[in-house]
Amino acid sequence: MWLKALALFRSTHPLPSLSVTSFAVLFGIGLGLPLEKLWLVGLAVLTQQFSVGLSNDWLDAGRDKAVQRIDKPVAQGMVSLAAVRTASLVAAVIALALALALGTAAYLWMLLMLAIGWVYNLGLKANGFSVVPYMLGFGILPAFVTLSSQDPALPPIWVMIVAGLFGVAAHFANTLPDLLADKQTGVRALPHILGQRASALVIALTASSASLILVTQSSKLVPAISIGGLGLTVALSLLASVLALKPNPPKLVFHLLLLASLVNVVMLMLGF
Repeated sequence: MWLKALALFRSTHPLPSLSVTSFAVLFGIGLGLPLEKLWLVGLAVLTQQFSVGLSNDWLDAGRDKAVQRIDKPVAQGMVSLAAVRTASLVAAVIALALALALGTAAYLWMLLMLAIGWVYNLGLKANGFSVVPYMLGFGILPAFVTLSSQDPALPPIWVMIVAGLFGVAAHFANTLPDLLADKQTGVRALPHILGQRASALVIALTASSASLILVTQSSKLVPAISIGGLGLTVALSLLASVLALKPNPPKLVFHLLLLASLVNVVMLMLGF
């Protein structure tokens, strides 16, 4: 039973889910959300991410089995497809219930966040529009936090642009390691269409541009943090781009982008 529970947890895509949740919580801290709202925001985003991650493994089970994905518990028979499907739906309901406790605006925004994640898994991931859900999903995340505050309002547009650009970089970084397996199952997302070199360039440009916008638009960041954060982001994104050019790009490419995103979320927390 414990092994099945662990397999189910692995199907939630825990690293990306926990990373996105931590970004939302850090932004909430910078926004000054009270503790009672902060933990609701964190749990709502976490269960939303779990729902999207689980639905990914549920809907992709056939393709994952075809290419014998060792990182997918469903494809390896460690957990049943029914269990993953049920858990995905339950997580979605929990996310909506938690969002409703934060207010009507947060609830409606959570519906949008879930819809974007599920639309990606239901088909957009396999064509040239694959980047759109990542760009929108990351871009609207800060708005869920600000709409959960005492005085609900959308954040400045530049904050959403920064988040959206990191979403674009994350999509390319997350897709590249699976290029060979995806080709065998007919998946032709935007990174596949553009190829490795162009995708590596996209990763470097979008992540660096996001950081540059942040440090130029935030009036509260001290120069030392701005320069240091921008330099670290550029270094991480360039390293990710170089690794993305390898014949078999490692998962480290995606992890480096998550780290670069974390650096910028910390800067956003300090400068918002």
